[in-house]
Formats: sequence, structure tokens, C-alpha cells
Amino acid sequence: HSGTGKTSFVRRWTKDEFKETYQATIVSEFGFKIHESKGNLYRIQLWDIGGQDKSPSMAKIFSRDSHGCVIISDSTDLKTLEDTLNWQKLVSDETNFIDGGKLPFVLVQNKVDLIESREEFEKIENETKNVCEMNNFEKYFMTSVKQSVNVEEAMSFLIDKIIERLEKHAEDGNII
Repeated sequence: HSGTGKTSFVRRWTKDEFKETYQATIVSEFGFKIHESKGNLYRIQLWDIGGQDKSPSMAKIFSRDSHGCVIISDSTDLKTLEDTLNWQKLVSDETNFIDGGKLPFVLVQNKVDLIESREEFEKIENETKNVCEMNNFEKYFMTSVKQSVNVEEAMSFLIDKIIERLEKHAEDGNII
């Protein structure tokens, strides 16, 4: 769904920058970052396929060969939380992890800095938690890309899950 902060998320994580406004992503963009985990360095590519809102078939092409997926929702628009399930299905139907299983998915509920009350935050968090648990997301994160809250945590969690699965796949005698 457009306007959830996908481009901002990619830029915050890869370049630690934030702009108040971005032009809508037309096709796809990506950023990369060297990520350290357990003493090893990994080059991580993070694709923003948000420009595919009107052309899901193109999103399938960009999600092939992925190792994990972050799906972003806007905490100020609960319709976008429902839309996360469509995106999860689209990517999940098209892409498997290298070990043949489903990709690890992380659900990000962005723009929590715009939530006005503790009660509203708890309501949105509970709805996000329910969607996460009922739809096989590994975990959810309440984030503010603007304030750099939980962006690194969400990505580190997903990358660690991916690394664990890749290591297990290699331990089983497979080439990665």
C-alpha cells in the first residue's frame, strides 16, 4: 500500500537518512548495507517494491530469490494492515527459501510516532500482534522510521533468522 513508509524504511536502514516527503516509488528501488552479525559481515540488499501496488505481477519478479521479507503497514491507516496479508500471499506464493520452506516474514507497523494516545497505541499493537500470530509472520515491530525507532531491530531480527536458516541448510550438506 502506498504511503506506509517503505522507501523511508529502506533509506533509514541503509543510509540512516529521513526526508519528510518522497515521491511515490514508480518501479522498484533498492539499497544495500554491510551488516555485522556474530563477527561476520554480510552485504544485505533491501528492495523497495512499493511501486508495484498497481502491478503485482512485477512484484513477483522482484521478490524471486529473496531470503526474507519485511512488510510495512501504516499505524494511522488500519486498511494497510489488512493489505499486508495480500502482499504476504503474493510473495509467499512466488518465492520459497533456499531450503524449500517459506520465507521468513517480518511485519512492521510504521509511523507509531503519529499515534496520539497510549490506548490507541495498545489497540493498534494488539491488532498487529493478532495479524502476526494468525498469519505466520516471524515477529512484528512497532516502528517510527522518522524517529529511527525499531528499524535496526526489525532488520537485525530478520537477518539473524535468515542467517540461522542458511547455516542450517549448509550444515545439512547443501551449497548456499
